[in-house]
Amino acid sequence: MEENNPKVFISYSHDSKEHQDRVLELSNKLRSEGIDCSLDQYEDSPPEGWPKWMDRNVKNSDFILVVCTETYYKRVDGTDEKGNGIKWESTLIYQQLYNAGTNNTKFIPVIFKDGEFKYIPEPLQGSTFYNVDDSDEYEKLYWRLRGVKATKPELGKLRELPEKPRKTLFISGLIDQEKWDDAKWQAGVAYLYSAEGDLPPVITVLFKNLDLGKEIFEEIIEKTGVEDKTERLRVSIVEGEVPNQEYGYFVVIGENVESTNNLISKLPENKDIQYVGINQRIHRMKPNKGLDNLSNFKREVEKHGCYYIAPAKQIKDPEKGIGYKIEMDYKILKRKIEFREYDEIPDKNDPDSILKSEGVLKHKF
Repeated sequence: MEENNPKVFISYSHDSKEHQDRVLELSNKLRSEGIDCSLDQYEDSPPEGWPKWMDRNVKNSDFILVVCTETYYKRVDGTDEKGNGIKWESTLIYQQLYNAGTNNTKFIPVIFKDGEFKYIPEPLQGSTFYNVDDSDEYEKLYWRLRGVKATKPELGKLRELPEKPRKTLFISGLIDQEKWDDAKWQAGVAYLYSAEGDLPPVITVLFKNLDLGKEIFEEIIEKTGVEDKTERLRVSIVEGEVPNQEYGYFVVIGENVESTNNLISKLPENKDIQYVGINQRIHRMKPNKGLDNLSNFKREVEKHGCYYIAPAKQIKDPEKGIGYKIEMDYKILKRKIEFREYDEIPDKNDPDSILKSEGVLKHKF
């Protein structure tokens, strides 16, 4: 297949004898490799005159190489009054760019190794420029003049999407450990009964800071509702002798694992969750032997099949003795409570197994 030799015109400024020699060397090299370069140094005096000669070359060439230097730039923008030839050529170039609607496929800025981007005329700064002293960039320029584009490899198969990082641990926020610590659950629990026996009993959680206690219950209600139908909040009372502990029983307030797992199964990211972390609070009640408060509470729960749990505060009055301020506006209705014996609890894999841990056994409640 026969190929046509691309016609190229080189526009440059006569900065110095050395610069003119570099431009001539570039033109000669391109011509030696089949690029039909036109350069003023190949002419003595064109018959039609230099202006028409320049106009003809700008119009008829396939490409115009614009050799950008500081002198060329200043003569184009008028800050250097010398060089009428450059002013004329640049006017022709600017007009062609204007006529093409700035769609430039013909005018190619080039520099030598000491050239700078800032001396490329603004209308050409958005075009690819080439440092012709760099062998790789000269090669790219040469093949561009030849109209030969880099061969694209065949389009391959898209990579598989990376696996989404697994959220291995889900921490439930039903029991806010930090807030419980600040509220100071120190006095344990107290029980409230209806004098007529017509209302469910109430187990109250006694906080030193009742305002924070109300916040705790308000946040729990947001997750469970005023009636904990899913039994997400778990309450257990564990009686029996415990090594290294005084007579009494444990009250454990935490989270129902089964209910929480059911909640997690409905989350969009449930397949990414491998482990679930839940919090619980423990208090050791140490009543005097013979008191029947707990047994009465058990009886009332069995009678009504439900109970309330609410925040409260113990009040000590020098004259009236011990009393309680109970916030019934923050009560939660529950139907399930676990009454257990310490000896029946397995050492692990049970919500109350922590009661058999070394940390709890050595703790002074």
